[in-house]
Amino acid sequence: MSKFIATALAATMLMPIAARAEGQIEVLHHWVSQSEVEALNVIRKALEAKGFQWKDSAVGGMSGANAQQALRARLTAGDPPGAMQFLGWEGVQWAEQGVVRDLNDLAQAGGWREALAPQLLPFVTSGEAFIAAPINMHRQNWVWANKKIFDDAGIAVPKTWAELIETGKKLKEKGVVPVAMGDEPWQIGIIFDALLSDLNGPEFYQKTAVDLDPEALGSPEMVKVFDTLREIRGLVDDNFVGRDWAVATGMVINGEAAMQFMGDWAKGEFLAKGLKPNQDFYCFATPGKVTSFQYLIDSFGMFTVKDETVQQAQVALAETIMDPQVQKDFNRIKGSIPARNDVSVDDFDDCAKLGFQERATAIEKGSMQGAMTHGFAAKPEFASVFSDVAAQFFVGKMSSEDAVKMLVSGIDNAR
Repeated sequence: MSKFIATALAATMLMPIAARAEGQIEVLHHWVSQSEVEALNVIRKALEAKGFQWKDSAVGGMSGANAQQALRARLTAGDPPGAMQFLGWEGVQWAEQGVVRDLNDLAQAGGWREALAPQLLPFVTSGEAFIAAPINMHRQNWVWANKKIFDDAGIAVPKTWAELIETGKKLKEKGVVPVAMGDEPWQIGIIFDALLSDLNGPEFYQKTAVDLDPEALGSPEMVKVFDTLREIRGLVDDNFVGRDWAVATGMVINGEAAMQFMGDWAKGEFLAKGLKPNQDFYCFATPGKVTSFQYLIDSFGMFTVKDETVQQAQVALAETIMDPQVQKDFNRIKGSIPARNDVSVDDFDDCAKLGFQERATAIEKGSMQGAMTHGFAAKPEFASVFSDVAAQFFVGKMSSEDAVKMLVSGIDNAR
């Protein structure tokens, strides 16, 4: 055995012992797909380099809803995890219940507020408290397309929803599944959110998804949204019931379907297979008159615990998440862009660069929007009404006019 190998082996053997001496932290999250796990390993390894073990508690499904249910059970039992992945208003709501640790000292020391876009702060702060460390910014309103299917059919990237629907009809006539998706409400919601802004402009999205304006909610423009959603339903195969989003992405990757409406976490699945943008697949925003960037962030909050070793691990994890190099390495795998605005994307893939550029355009035009489906627009009690109505409409036979009436009534009842 060479001296180099012996030294490396000794170091490898010692690492777990050192890590155990410092302690471990249990992290509850909902990332279970191939690319999500690979991205998460970036954080895990960086944390372990600080001497702390990551205890994994993954609860997949329903875009995090199952993990939140598991968290509620843990908190009721008085057994919170050390850290938890948050979406939308989740962290703020838990902070209001007094169960989330304030990271403000770390935020001030690390200049976190200055490093984040102002739009993110309402979701990671509560009053003066800094209650979560954001790792990324996803864009929800993307379309992912199999380039070979498009090229073989002589189809160009559609510039409008009318063109996209016509493209889907042509592909369906050729025996190709135009759109791959599942019947989960959040998958349907991604399309609904995009239509709200793309068809009627970012002002309509603000009036409906954020302001909950009764006139806008019951308008002919809202009827048009449901009409278009019905046309999209006609482009989905009949086997979509129970289909996971990553399975749908795999259909596009494998040439079983042409397109998928999904956030840029789907890109991580393409990259994990060694595929490249504009060579193997297309990435383009859902087509609107004004470029919009419907964002969501994944952040990690720390729960109040008595164990001092877990407290130390919480500090290490928060600092790891906000480390610029960790954010760069994580997001290159995950498909998103860094939450920190001081991390360059020059060496990211073409889709990430496009998203970065279009985010700047959206900020300039006032069309950077919180993704309602993932909890970054209306509060949960209202967002769930949009989700329920859109899902019932998509899988059933309801008319657009009846869907609008149900939406208006549901929002009124939730006020």
